[in-house]
This record gives sequence, structure tokens and C-alpha cells, in this order.
Amino acid sequence: MRRAVLATLLLAVGLAFPGMGYAEEPQGGAEALPPPAAPPPLRAEPREDRSDKAPDLRAGTFEVRVHDAFSRPVAGIQVELGVLFQDPAEGETRKQLLGTTNPEGVVLFSGLTVGTDHTYRAVVSQGPAAFASESIRLDALTGHRVLLHVYPSTPDIKKALIGMRGLVYIQPRDDVFQIEGNFQVFNIGPTAWVPSGLSLPLPDGAKAVRAQESMQDARIEKTIQGDLILTGTFGPGQRDVGYQFQLPNTHDPARSFRLALPPHVAEMRVIGEGPRSMTLSVAGFDAAEETRGKDGARLLVAGRRMTQGDAALGHVEIALAGLPVPSSGRWYAAGLALLLAVLGLAAHGRQAPRAGSGDGMRRETEEAEGLVLDELVALELLHRDGTIGPRTYESSRADLVEALARLAARRAAVTDADRQAQERPV
Repeated sequence: MRRAVLATLLLAVGLAFPGMGYAEEPQGGAEALPPPAAPPPLRAEPREDRSDKAPDLRAGTFEVRVHDAFSRPVAGIQVELGVLFQDPAEGETRKQLLGTTNPEGVVLFSGLTVGTDHTYRAVVSQGPAAFASESIRLDALTGHRVLLHVYPSTPDIKKALIGMRGLVYIQPRDDVFQIEGNFQVFNIGPTAWVPSGLSLPLPDGAKAVRAQESMQDARIEKTIQGDLILTGTFGPGQRDVGYQFQLPNTHDPARSFRLALPPHVAEMRVIGEGPRSMTLSVAGFDAAEETRGKDGARLLVAGRRMTQGDAALGHVEIALAGLPVPSSGRWYAAGLALLLAVLGLAAHGRQAPRAGSGDGMRRETEEAEGLVLDELVALELLHRDGTIGPRTYESSRADLVEALARLAARRAAVTDADRQAQERPV
């Protein structure tokens, strides 16, 4: 079912991406071409790899079978078995074992260590392409068997039936915009695609760049320079790749940026999380619709599905507006109250309040306490509305609570001084 859906999707964008179009079949009737004199040659089809426990093999045995796209055994091809040993005290140790398939396309690795601290992964290389199994822990009672298929490969995406679905998630925070990109890469043809250093430029100012961890060779990778590239082997089937990065939040009411996309993106969604005031628009996309996430967060979703004749979608232009802007006067009263508390303690901390001076200081302290309480209420409302982020909320709330505690202590000291003055004999 998934393959049929993807075939329809790729057909819809066939004219947008050269090399992915479909020719119409000739119609019947007098002008129809006669049937071919000989059957057409076999056409390679994607085959499903397998990985299963093998009760017929001894424990500590790992069997690898290698077939081509026609399910025929491949003899004389080298198989690499990667071994990862994880020791809590010494860390990770890696090594490779090599073997060559026999005429039946089989190679057997025996005498391997079982247990949760050892994992194994079979890899078959053919030209620039690498076809690998998932990482496996061997069972203590049985062996393990994997079936891998190898395919012809190409670095030219126009010669492979590749289509992609993408999603970008944007979350404004106190000092940054957190951005995450995820892409599903579908290959429904018989040829593996091996991109050669395909770069995905990031917007200016991008920081905290991180590629999504993956056990597959097909992935997005972060270079030493901090750039992102699409690398590995995208064989028949589906591969998921992703990345994360941050952009500085300068607290302007609007922010826009361009995000590069990998090739052959046939369907794309951009999701922004934010307060009621925030809007999201993406050039060439449908108007964003509002919904709610699982945690109740407000989400704006803009999407586009490519249709026949559309130009290739090489990037997206994303614009955010209505972003919360901290007011310089919003926390003036809180800062003033904290300052009054600090000054009050500094001025009067060295000596007890004088008798008869308590009424005026008590009124000033109570007025300052009222200001702080009002600001605490306003802060809670802004946090509940999503106008301010968790970091601003926590730091501001801590300042206000500290100011309130100091004012309360000062009021208690004034009251105690007045009580002692009244009890003092005349």
C-alpha cells in the first residue's frame, strides 16, 4: 500500500523532476504496435532484506546471505562484519571481521561472543554503495541469519526513483528559535542512490547544529566545519534522516529565514509552535491552519504537495510574525520593589529602626509588597498564555519571590522594633 501511494506521489511530480516522468502507453486499435517477438528482459525489483534468529545454527554463529535484485545468490563478494563491544569501564571497542561469499552467496562467521555488550552489523559494499543489516545482539541459544540484497547504484538522483516528504518544526524560545528538520526518503526503484557530498546550507547565524543519530549509512551528517551534508546509500525502501539547529532570538516582532531542502521533496509541512499572537506563513504554501499538539501547545501548520508541472522545491521561505516582545517597562515595578528592599536592608540593616519611625516604613513596605504581588500575578498570566518562555518566567519569578521575602522580613523587623519600643519603660 505504501509503495502504491508513493508511486502516485512520484507520478504527480514526474514533470517537476527530470528523469522521473512516466511515458504514456500506446492505445489499442488499428494503430497499436504489434506484441514484441521476444519477452522483454527481466527488470530488477526491490527485494526485502531479512534478519532472524536461526535455530538451525549454533549459538555464536552469524550467517550472511547476499542476493542481487533478482534474488539470485552473489558469489565471491566480500562481507564485513562490524563488532561493537561496550564496556562500562573501558568504553567502546570496535573491530571488523571479513569473509567472502561461497557459490551459494553465503558466508558464515562463527565463534562470536553472545550477550548484550556485543552487537554485530553486516555490511556489503559494491562500488560506492554500502548495503547493511541492522545492529544485532546474538542470542545465547541460537545463531542468527541475515539476507542482504545488493543493487546497482548511481550518484545521479535523476537515474533513481527517489521521492521525499519533509517536515520542519519551529519552536520560539526565550533566546533562540529551536528548529528541527526531518525527511522521509523513499526509493521505489531498483537502483540505489548514493549522493556525493550533497550540501544542505543553513541560515546565517545557525548554531548548536546537530545531526539526528542513525544506525543507517543513509543519513544527514555534520561536517567539521559545522555544515550539513546528505550522505550514505539510499537503497530501495524508506530511510529517515533529520537534523536540529538554533537561530538567535533577537526579540523582534517578526523573523524570517530561508531553509534549503534536499532534492525531490514532493510533500512538505512547516509547523510553528507559539502563543496566540504568533502567525506563520511559507511562500507558495497554503495558509497555515491552527491546531493543538498532544501537550495542548498551539500549533500552526502550513503544507504543500507538489503537483505535475510544479518547479522543484529547493527551499522554503518561512516568516513568523506577532512574536512576543519583552517590554522594557513590564518589570520596572518588580525591579523597583527589589531595589527598595535591597536599599532598605542596606540602610537600616546596621541599626534597629528607631521608635516612632515604624508607621512610615511599614506603609512603604506594604506598598512595595503590593507592587511585587501584582507583578507576580501578571507574570503567571503571561506564562500561562505562552507570551514568555520558561527561562524568563523562572528567573523573573525568582527575583519577585526574593523581593517579597525581603520586604516581609523588613516589615517584621519594623513591627518588632515598635513592639520593643512600646515595652521599654519611660
